[in-house]
Formats: sequence, C-alpha cells, structure tokens
Amino acid sequence: MATTKAPVKTSNSELKRKRQTIKRQARNTSVLSRLKTEEKKLRAALETGVDEVKALYQNFSSALDKAAKQGVIHKNAAARKKSRLNTRLAGGSKPAAAAKPKKTAVKKVAPKAKAKLKPRKK
Repeated sequence: MATTKAPVKTSNSELKRKRQTIKRQARNTSVLSRLKTEEKKLRAALETGVDEVKALYQNFSSALDKAAKQGVIHKNAAARKKSRLNTRLAGGSKPAAAAKPKKTAVKKVAPKAKAKLKPRKK
C-alpha cells in the first residue's frame, strides 16, 4: 500500500513572498535589459568615434548608478564598469580583445611510425 502525504497548506506569507518575487524579477530584467542596451550603444559609439560619446557615457553611468541603488547589480560592479569605460573614453588603452587579434598557430605533427603488427597465436 502506498501512503500519500496530505498536501501542506500554503500560508499567506508564502503567497505574498511569491508575489514579491515575481515583481522583483520583472523589475530586475527590465533594468538589466536597459543596461545592456545602453552599454551596446556606448561601445558602438566608441568603436566608430561618434561625437555624442560623452552624452552616451553619462546616460550609461546614470543607468548603472540607478541599478546599483535598486540592488539589481552590485555597487562595486557598477563602479568598475564606469571606471573602465571612462578610461577608454579618455583615450586609454583599448580592451585586449579589440587591441590585437589572436594568431592561431598551426601545429606541425610528425608522421607516426607504422606499428608492426604481430599475428596472434591461436
């Protein structure tokens, strides 16, 4: 005989917690999406050398600060991104990926010696 446990009732606090989680997830995804969009615009402008780079940097910096204030991203992560982009904006070094394309070396393989096969004894 299989015994089945009675289903546990959901408490009011559990239901409220679920509602809060859904709201937070929706807010966090919209904020993160906005951050990614702003960052893409800024990076594209840095690559092409558009005149409005400073305005884009200010928008992105503001968006980062707001996200950090809401707790969507960590405040040190926001500060790090702002610092790195500000360095590039000031004419610092370019990121490693854009600076030098990687050279792929072709490995020369020595020809393998043919193994001598011995007949098996029966």
